[in-house]
Amino acid sequence: MIDNIDRQIVSLLQTDAHLSNAALAEKVGLTTSTVHERVKKLEKKGIIRGYVALADAAALGKPITAFVHLTVGSASTDYMESKNSVRNICQKEPDVLECHTVAGEDCYILKVRAASTGDLEKLIERIRCNARVSGTTTRIVLSTVKETMHVTPVRED
Repeated sequence: MIDNIDRQIVSLLQTDAHLSNAALAEKVGLTTSTVHERVKKLEKKGIIRGYVALADAAALGKPITAFVHLTVGSASTDYMESKNSVRNICQKEPDVLECHTVAGEDCYILKVRAASTGDLEKLIERIRCNARVSGTTTRIVLSTVKETMHVTPVRED
């Protein structure tokens, strides 16, 4: 898949996406042009999917973080329609940051950000009205101990 140099490049870019190819080259011991080519290949393979600025949600007016557990209808004829309706609404809702299909009692877990508990309630109502959801459980985050987007690549020895 990827070698140790590529793992270093990915790790460095996850820590600081502003690093220039020259800075990356210095850190991994390669030439700037070689690093440039490696980064382009990592992007083309989809290993590096993009570059983003990590924003402070509270500073942007969204201090409420919540995890919403969704259950969709269990009738076999409605099940796939229900799952598709949840996926469609989650794609459209800007306050839904993540949507994960999960095993267990729930079908989905959503990570959402909202300006207030009232806005969170409205978001949940929109989801329930526009997607075929049979039940929800919401957990509001009181404080965050760790939140990261950094994925440590697996080493193949």
